Amino acid sequence: MDDIVHEYNICTTVSMKCGDHNLAIEHARRRGRPRDFLKRKAILDAAGALFLDRGIPTTSMEAVAERAGVSKMTLYSHFPDKSALLTAVFERTLKETVLPELAEDEVPAAERLSEFGERLVGYLTQPEIVRTASMMAANAAEFPELAAAFYAAGPAAVLARVAHYLEAVEKREGLHLPAPALAAEQLVAAWLGVDQLRESLGVSGPPSAETISRRVRFATQALLRGWKAEGAPAAPS
Repeated sequence: MDDIVHEYNICTTVSMKCGDHNLAIEHARRRGRPRDFLKRKAILDAAGALFLDRGIPTTSMEAVAERAGVSKMTLYSHFPDKSALLTAVFERTLKETVLPELAEDEVPAAERLSEFGERLVGYLTQPEIVRTASMMAANAAEFPELAAAFYAAGPAAVLARVAHYLEAVEKREGLHLPAPALAAEQLVAAWLGVDQLRESLGVSGPPSAETISRRVRFATQALLRGWKAEGAPAAPS
């Protein structure tokens, strides 16, 4: 009987140790996840900065690993090649992009559109956004899918939002739109002017908030007056 009890105690002890060991492994795994996340973030931060500073073609995986402070083995364990790394950087940029809302309420269209336009232009003329757009344009032929996704998530989404708003308030505001999509293009283009072009060429910095407000409000009021005029021109076929 004593032998049986002794054997049971040994088995129980071993089982408890095994359980403790498994628990320790699980804790280690959980502790490892934040480290993996931080390494991945460091890699994406480093790659994003290098892509913007040096361009995609001249940025090597070795340079990314060095900037991120990780080994090449660690880098390749997360991203097998530069294309996968670029895709991840781009996808994170899209997730972090928050476009302003354009509420369909009783506020006059001139005021609501001006508020939206000011926030939009302020965002689009940030140096990082201008450089990202220039980078994607320069590498569109090599990465057509990323370029298409960039356009769909950015410019196309903005135009669709403005077109939907114009269509929603057309009757209430007495507008005679040639076509909501075309009107949206005209309005957004008038808001931006050539500020992005100037910045991408390096001949000027971001416009001031006062400059943005003045241009956006002037463009909005001018176009709304034109669309309210009788006999507004039809959209080109």
